[in-house]
Amino acid sequence: MRSLEFRVVVPSHERRDLVARLVRGLLDQTVPRESYEIVVVCDGCTDGTGAALRERFGESLTVLEQLRQGPAAARNRGAEGTDAASILFLDDDMRPARDLLERHRDAQRRLQGGLVLGALPVDPESPRSFLTEGLARWADRRDARLRSAEGPVRFDDVLTGNLSIPRTMLLRLGGFDPSFFGTDMFGDEDLELGWRAAEAGLPIAYAAEAVAWQTFDKSFRALAGDIRRGAAADARFVAKHPGALPHLTLGRASALPAWERRALRCAASRPRISAPMVGALTAALHLAARWGATGVRLEQAHAVARAAIYGLGLSDAGAASFVVPESTA
Repeated sequence: MRSLEFRVVVPSHERRDLVARLVRGLLDQTVPRESYEIVVVCDGCTDGTGAALRERFGESLTVLEQLRQGPAAARNRGAEGTDAASILFLDDDMRPARDLLERHRDAQRRLQGGLVLGALPVDPESPRSFLTEGLARWADRRDARLRSAEGPVRFDDVLTGNLSIPRTMLLRLGGFDPSFFGTDMFGDEDLELGWRAAEAGLPIAYAAEAVAWQTFDKSFRALAGDIRRGAAADARFVAKHPGALPHLTLGRASALPAWERRALRCAASRPRISAPMVGALTAALHLAARWGATGVRLEQAHAVARAAIYGLGLSDAGAASFVVPESTA
């Protein structure tokens, strides 16, 4: 009998069609089908994701359903109860290359155990807007930087959109911290795992050949909510790991371009005054993204809006003191 090399774990929330596309891609890989298993964890799904996956794919995968607990808890649950050598985590909006599992397998063998980060290019099928164009350039810059990196990969490059890790190593790290999620907090659970891995001296490597394309279809309003809640996650991250401060937006505010820095500090220090203006800008950018608008001016407005929204999030979390003290606040 072949040993089980991978369990692929996909946390999903209200992405029925996208996660079904991902599963189809995972069932058409270049490695033997018996060498891996697929688990989708429906995290608070109300769109019929679980039923649709069972109907379309039957016993080709395992579908777990739970009340909304966040991606960290969903990933931890999906990784339980397997003897697979490695766990491959994918986001539900990814479109995997046919050789994705093969490339992760080869990278794990070269590394002899460690965190392997795959490439995350933006799917050309994503709705066109200033958001997707900006994200695509970010993904290209990340890919170029990681390809040319001579030193160790940084913890803040550890993104679970496309990441594999030996099962024993995940257990050693204690999995993901599910407290990085709530009504007022979102994100950072993957970076925080990367921080603990780096602190433990575990290897982290980039495998540019392990490709999964991200189909970005999030509205700007939804993105704004993630950014605002993400500020609280950053504050929690620093409270748990003070040494991470210089690597997070909290510690880099003074290095932002002038307009972004001012927007962040003004929103953090004067939220009642700033919130209506940020709300109006968010509404305008939301419509622009829906209409598929592009252009440098929109991307500049997007950057300023992100900074201001983050500042409001710091105020919500009681963490404005991280960035407010300067006279430019």
